[in-house]
Amino acid sequence: MEDDSDNITRLPVKFKNPMPEERAVLHPWEVMKGGGCSHFMVQYVVDEALAEVECGKCGAKLNPMWVLSKLASQDRRFEEGQKRYQEEMQRLGERSRTKCFHCGKLTDISRSKTRGKT
Repeated sequence: MEDDSDNITRLPVKFKNPMPEERAVLHPWEVMKGGGCSHFMVQYVVDEALAEVECGKCGAKLNPMWVLSKLASQDRRFEEGQKRYQEEMQRLGERSRTKCFHCGKLTDISRSKTRGKT
């Protein structure tokens, strides 16, 4: 078998941020692994007497302030979604015309509940 090392040309590629060679510790997000339970969107076990919170999935002790901030952000997102939904339903309810699926022309929206009955 021939040695093709003479035919190989190295490209001048420089990495933007090379990893230091003395560094041996990697964080879970650096190697694209989840690192186990994320403690997010799970049930929490709250011990009010000891002021402790556990993850309902993996049983890890969690910082109560972290859990509180996660619950507050979930609640805020839910409330914003509900508000957007109500605004959209109100906007759709105020429409009087829509585009016909068959002919493509604008047509009046029938508001009667007896539509189709004679």
